[in-house]
Amino acid sequence: MKKDGSAHKKPMPRWPLVIMLILVLLIAGGYYAYQRYITGDRWKPYLQAELKALVLKTTDSLYHIEYSDFDLNITTGSATLKDFKLVPDTAVYNKLVALKKAPDNLFRLSVKKLSISNLGAVKAYKEKILNISSILIDNPDLTVVAKRYKFNDTVKVGKPKSPYEIIKSTFKQLHIDSIALKDISLNYINKNGPVEKHTALKHLNINISDVVIDSLSDRDTSRFYYTKGVEIRVEDYHIATPDSLYKAAIKEIYFSTSKRLIYLDGVTFLPRYSKTDFYLKTHEAAGDIYNLKFNRIAIYDVDLQRFLRDQMLYAGTLNINNGSVQIYSNNAYKGVISSKVGKDPEQSLQNVALDMQIRRLNIKNTLISYAESDATSGYTGVITFNHTNATILNVTNDDDVKKVNPYMIAHINTRFMDAGDLNVNFKFNLASKIGAFNYNGTLGQFDGRKLDKLVKPLALVHVQSADIQKLHFNVDASNYAGKGQLEFYYKNLNVQLLKKVEGKAQLQTQGFISKLANTLIIDDNNPDKNGIFRPGPIDVKREPTVSFFSFLYKALLDGLKPSVGFDKKTEGKVNKAIIKVNNIVDKFKAFEANRKAKREARQEARAAKKAAKMQKDSINKK
Repeated sequence: MKKDGSAHKKPMPRWPLVIMLILVLLIAGGYYAYQRYITGDRWKPYLQAELKALVLKTTDSLYHIEYSDFDLNITTGSATLKDFKLVPDTAVYNKLVALKKAPDNLFRLSVKKLSISNLGAVKAYKEKILNISSILIDNPDLTVVAKRYKFNDTVKVGKPKSPYEIIKSTFKQLHIDSIALKDISLNYINKNGPVEKHTALKHLNINISDVVIDSLSDRDTSRFYYTKGVEIRVEDYHIATPDSLYKAAIKEIYFSTSKRLIYLDGVTFLPRYSKTDFYLKTHEAAGDIYNLKFNRIAIYDVDLQRFLRDQMLYAGTLNINNGSVQIYSNNAYKGVISSKVGKDPEQSLQNVALDMQIRRLNIKNTLISYAESDATSGYTGVITFNHTNATILNVTNDDDVKKVNPYMIAHINTRFMDAGDLNVNFKFNLASKIGAFNYNGTLGQFDGRKLDKLVKPLALVHVQSADIQKLHFNVDASNYAGKGQLEFYYKNLNVQLLKKVEGKAQLQTQGFISKLANTLIIDDNNPDKNGIFRPGPIDVKREPTVSFFSFLYKALLDGLKPSVGFDKKTEGKVNKAIIKVNNIVDKFKAFEANRKAKREARQEARAAKKAAKMQKDSINKK
């Protein structure tokens, strides 16, 4: 749990329990009034008076009720309540605020129709035990206004009455087999910040099973708030991000207290605009565009008391199945690049407002791809990780948990470019102030020509041949640097250097420079023909603006260069040689152009001389 006191935890919002108690009061009051005023039609006005008095009494006059009709059939045990409303009294609420006694949440509820079936009237009358088969509530509309008051954090408040204490004067036991709330509209208004925020939920369904309220039920540890189970379903949930750049959608949200399970089906997080319009909306700032899709996200073994009472997510397992993570970037858009220090994934987790510990996170059969459009080449490079499976242990931002175990461990296996098996392990130190972590792994055998999709557009290199045997790496890294070792085993490495030529649609080859690179610079085998292996030491500084995933790639590239014979010393010589070669080529091209111009001038002179002679001969003949 956080120790800095920055996020004060409030008790769980108990509006479902409030609704249930109101229903109990209605039933109890209605039954009492019906029994007392059964003759003629006198029972209805008395019923209304009794119900209103009960609600006023139990809510300290903060709420009153309204309804158009209440029918009760004592023979069949059925009852119907129409156009019911629970309305707060703002004048009373303001007085409670002044007296520092107001609650943090204010409710407004309206229900078109409430139906009760198989109400055991005889047993209720004789034994004061009320049994109800089912309660069905259609189209309830609930508004919750949240306004946190400091006096509720500091003033000691007496223990509120339990449900049994409220009903014991009328019944000694209440048992309801099932309560169903269908197609709920929930509007949550948060007034705690400088700007009022609204959150709306439509098509919310709640099923409550086996409710028991008596003198012992509050001590029954097998029950969750007097019930054997609560199931909540939300269908077709949609929301836009605050910047309006993305829209999130969930086909169905499901929550079960008996199964201790939460799952989200059909999860998508998509940009609202085309790639071009997206960057225009961000004023051409640099950044990635995300496209996320998941068939199902499921959380098992949820600690319900912490989740509902303290808004803390503590769970055994979180599964993400059959997902797709697509990231796109265009380096033509520069904009203002912000510092990435302290923003690595494990560090961002520590800043999440929701305290959490998930003992195990499983990712199954997920496609991860990164595409970058290059301003120089005009093409888009793509790197893919197909059929990705991962296990991540100890996903937490809880300070107490980190004192016992400060490490988050990730084991990942995937198909790199759908060509070779890649296994990677991460070890994040969650307590580190500099974001210390280690990553190591092995990439298995594959055809290196598959790399063309990545290096041709972004590095202007065409891989003509490369038999990759194995690549192993081990790097200790942080927000500021990376240091480690890379071992790259390969055969028959041959590349062709490319360039973009104005007016040409396709990338053009640099034949002479490519031959120079393959012959004098790049070693085509590692180990070489003499069995000597070239290691790839990694020692790279991390620039503040470099993102986590970009840094992983740059650190490995730092070790790849010396592995193929392209160390820093050679790189300097090569750059000088390329400049000289380009100068020679430019001079040769200038010489060729000059010679061509002179040749064309001589041809024009001869043509002019010939034309003049022909004209002279024509005149002489005349």
